[in-house]
Amino acid sequence: MSRFQARALVVYGNLGVHEVEGVGLRRFGDESAREYYTLRPYFSDSHDRSYIPTEKEAVLRPVTPAQQAEADLARIKAEKLPIPAGVQTALAEHYQALLHTNDFYQYLTLFKELGQKQTQQQSRGRKINAMDAYFYQMIERVLREELAVAFGESQQEAGRRLLEILR
Repeated sequence: MSRFQARALVVYGNLGVHEVEGVGLRRFGDESAREYYTLRPYFSDSHDRSYIPTEKEAVLRPVTPAQQAEADLARIKAEKLPIPAGVQTALAEHYQALLHTNDFYQYLTLFKELGQKQTQQQSRGRKINAMDAYFYQMIERVLREELAVAFGESQQEAGRRLLEILR
């Protein structure tokens, strides 16, 4: 039995919120038919679809409920986090490790770390480097989508809520 059913909203790693359109047998190329989730990006009008084998459903998680999101936002706002520094390759590995947890609180941690770094760079009259900007924009988009769904609000409102953790 599949963990997610049709019409469920899930977070698909760093690709954001998706709706499960269906669960069923599919065949790709010359492989034998297997059960797949068919996912549609929730905040997009595109006709893009992702097909995830049900045995690899660990890459999916339910959208964080509003009550848990509220608690996690308050917790991360109060938490003192170090500003990431070091060699680019080590930083990239750190960012990827947080992303691969597929955990809402770890996503908030990454967002706050990168937001603090961005603020620090701006206060020194510097720009954030391209890699940090890439990860910041990606995690900000995913969190904004998830918060919008969790709280039943617009992505703009969710973005404002998210920025509160940096203040």
